[in-house]
Amino acid sequence: MKDILLGTETWSFLPEVLLRCFISFIVVLLALRLTGKKGVRQLTVFELVIILTLGSAAGDMGFYSDVGILPAVLTIISIIIFYRAITYLLLKSDKIEKLIEGEPVIIIKNGRYTEEVVKNENISFDEFFMELRLAGIEHLGQVKYAILEVNGGVSVFKRSKNDIKPGLHILPDKVKKCYTTQYPRDGLYACVCCGYTESKLQGPVDTCNSCGKVKWSEASDAGWI
Repeated sequence: MKDILLGTETWSFLPEVLLRCFISFIVVLLALRLTGKKGVRQLTVFELVIILTLGSAAGDMGFYSDVGILPAVLTIISIIIFYRAITYLLLKSDKIEKLIEGEPVIIIKNGRYTEEVVKNENISFDEFFMELRLAGIEHLGQVKYAILEVNGGVSVFKRSKNDIKPGLHILPDKVKKCYTTQYPRDGLYACVCCGYTESKLQGPVDTCNSCGKVKWSEASDAGWI
């Protein structure tokens, strides 16, 4: 039982764990303040790596008795210096910035998926559609541009009231209904793979005129409420 509860340590090490955790918490808090970031939503992939590395160093300092506090603190300080140096290089070189942080990707253009997105079959749209819904979007025809930013956020530029076109429905109960054999009724349908939208008659489905795929979902021409 003692090995399960304490591992190779003794009961006397527990107060030291509290002290170590308190010190690591203060050091990491100060380190995060030095990065200038106020929230996780603002983090790029590079900054997320820095945060995870800080957490690993602080965790080791907290509960490993053979890890000294000073080496761990020095590790955290080194990580922050490294972060500052890379940030400086990012400001000086667009190539380095693109290499480390990536670049924004236009997902939707004029109510349709961009060619870059259509060719990439590894993109999951569940979270992307969630972001659009949070922005008040009901279907893709309401979107002029949607851009996936380097920090994972989505910037949405909406069409004006008089410029809305029919588009792929993204409400949960609509987007999950896909048709690959029959159109259940006459109406507007959108290609799930590229966003191409047109009116269809009830009957067998046909291939998309834009991407050649056979996967359709209900579309909408609803305007702004």
